[in-house]
Amino acid sequence: MQLTHATWCEVSAYLAQSKAIIVPIGSTEQHGPIGLIGTDALTATAVAHGIGECNGALVGPTLSLSVAQFNLGFPGTISLRASTLMAVVNDYVLSLKRQGFERFYFVNGHGANVAVAKAAFQDIYAQWSLGNMTGQPPRCRLRSWWDYPQADALRKQWFGAGEGMHATPSEIAMTLHLVPGSERKASPQALAAPTQLPAAFLRDHGGDNHWDAQTHQAAFPDGRVGSDSALATAEQGKQLLEAAIAGGCDDFAAFVMET
Repeated sequence: MQLTHATWCEVSAYLAQSKAIIVPIGSTEQHGPIGLIGTDALTATAVAHGIGECNGALVGPTLSLSVAQFNLGFPGTISLRASTLMAVVNDYVLSLKRQGFERFYFVNGHGANVAVAKAAFQDIYAQWSLGNMTGQPPRCRLRSWWDYPQADALRKQWFGAGEGMHATPSEIAMTLHLVPGSERKASPQALAAPTQLPAAFLRDHGGDNHWDAQTHQAAFPDGRVGSDSALATAEQGKQLLEAAIAGGCDDFAAFVMET
């Protein structure tokens, strides 16, 4: 059930039997020479809807704009400030909390969302901790689809070091499956396997903790960050989507039942 496809009466009836909602959260940014700009939102939305169908849960509108300032050198990228995204998450959660929702399960498709969304969750909880809000506080959880064990095992098995950090073959594969006809052609030279990222870079820049756009584009001129996007196939994307949904179904169900 999608919130945007429901009436307020239907949402009210849903709240009589469940207080949980699933929130897809992605980004709108470049994904290398062959990746779609909407990749992060597309993948998060597909996984969220699959989890929703599995559990009979309501799925909210996708948050498709995020922190992506490091990619502003590439046409089509739209970036929010971290403070803006935190405010959006805050207002999203508290709007629905007022109506009776209590559990907010964010399905994530963009690395930079992790730190920002979790910081927003802490600010939400603080309103109850400081006595500004009364009653039962909400609970929020964020899971990145690639971290579900089933999906994580597949991407490591198939892509290894070629998975890289951005415009990954796993996310490109999923969009190839989700958007038929989305395959983009590029010369073999343009899609040559990039240099493997050193461990220090992975340590320091995990979660899309990158520098400014000029520095980032100079280091990664085609937009890929250590990722061999050309390894992706639509069939792999289908299996990755199924694996992520399977992992998310179990995790969401456990989250809803937590005391």
